[in-house]
Amino acid sequence: MTERVSRLLADLTRSTVASTAYATAWAARLTGDDGKPVFPQARPWLADHQHADGSWGGSVPNPYDRLVCTLAAVLALREIDEPWASSAVRSGVDYLHKHATDWRGAPGEVVGFELAAPYLAEQASKAGLLSLDGFADLVALRADKLARVPAGALTREPTTLLYSLEVLGDLVQPRDVVGFAGPNGSMSNNPPATAALWAATGAPTALEYLRSAAQSTGDGGMPEIFPISVTEPAWAIYLLHRAGLTTDEAKPHVDRLLALADGAEFGLGTSAEFPVPDSDDTAMVANVVHAFGHDDTALLESLLHYEKDDHFIGFPYERGTPVTANARIAEALSRRPDRFASQIKKAITFLMDSRHDGAWWDDKWHLSPYYATAQVVFGLAGSTPPDTLSATRKWLLDGQHPDGSWGMAGGQPEETAYAVLSLDAMGDQHGPVPADTMRRAADYLGEHLDDPSYAELWMSKGLYIPVAPARAAVLSAYAVSRGQP
Repeated sequence: MTERVSRLLADLTRSTVASTAYATAWAARLTGDDGKPVFPQARPWLADHQHADGSWGGSVPNPYDRLVCTLAAVLALREIDEPWASSAVRSGVDYLHKHATDWRGAPGEVVGFELAAPYLAEQASKAGLLSLDGFADLVALRADKLARVPAGALTREPTTLLYSLEVLGDLVQPRDVVGFAGPNGSMSNNPPATAALWAATGAPTALEYLRSAAQSTGDGGMPEIFPISVTEPAWAIYLLHRAGLTTDEAKPHVDRLLALADGAEFGLGTSAEFPVPDSDDTAMVANVVHAFGHDDTALLESLLHYEKDDHFIGFPYERGTPVTANARIAEALSRRPDRFASQIKKAITFLMDSRHDGAWWDDKWHLSPYYATAQVVFGLAGSTPPDTLSATRKWLLDGQHPDGSWGMAGGQPEETAYAVLSLDAMGDQHGPVPADTMRRAADYLGEHLDDPSYAELWMSKGLYIPVAPARAAVLSAYAVSRGQP
């Protein structure tokens, strides 16, 4: 365990976000002046990652993810005059015809779906790949999203909408927002958005960024987001600290986060280069630096910029209030009840009102309810009366599979980790977890400690997996379930 933790900490900010079909499809569409693909390995990556039903997307089926990834992939492959590509496109289009409406009423909407799906469907229709029958409802979603954006906002200041630059169409021209590119040449640390920027402007720094992003995965594909040099170490170190697994190797990462936070009036975003800060990263960094004995006052004060009448937002102009961000804010502010009493009450009330069946939570940033529920438990355990989470504890205990796992598609290591860490966090108020529950969890997690990666459960424009935070969760839960470190 010590060696595994040391390797994880040593690799932080250098480890990867795994390749995704959505981002790789946009890379596969890029060609140079000679007409040759700029990223030739993206095409075979798509060929190797098409599912048996013709779709593309994460290993755990999600209708939103599968729809946008498959639309992006068939558009990327349609002009390749090779038998394998033609066959892949036909299978993809067949999937789209059969599953065009599966997303309606389904949980787990990916980020920017209301922008990407209608835009890509219209492109596919213009290319003669499919008709727009069955996609009409998407137009209303796009209109609702855009109605939230003030006139001129896209060119006045950086917004999270630029993360979806590749599907904004006529709303804004990439040349008009090139000034919002980050110091690393990217548009919002997002390869598809940066691909749109490079295709329109030819900016050398954008291409350099894309090459770095592609190199980071090492498998020919493109990551959903790159880098995540705030989110990755903050989440990983926080989870390791919960299990008492942090070592001296964590200190340089904490010091760097503290330096980035210095003078950041609105807090931090997912990386130093990301142009828009958010409440979730800000609260998590506050929790981490506090755990290592540093003053988090300025970060706590910056969270007030995200306060609304009855909740805290994650980003401006967002659809859907982030449960996990409010949970993390409640955890952070609860250290100063004298200063933030009304804000703590507001966040907790919002969380209580967001429960499902009085027991569990879901969220916009992660497909699994075990992730969302864990963040709420971390935020509320110890700062609310014991009966607040009694039903949550029962829901967790009842949800364990016979093999010791929790979660989707028969059980997932990352989801199992969050269930174990949630139960452990409630121990002081509810007593020890049944020994057999922890024994079976430890056996299951022990089999997956060294998996090269885990299922794509994190939600952006497609499902993706930031490997280090997921691995930190699994290591921490294994330690807890075995009664160590």
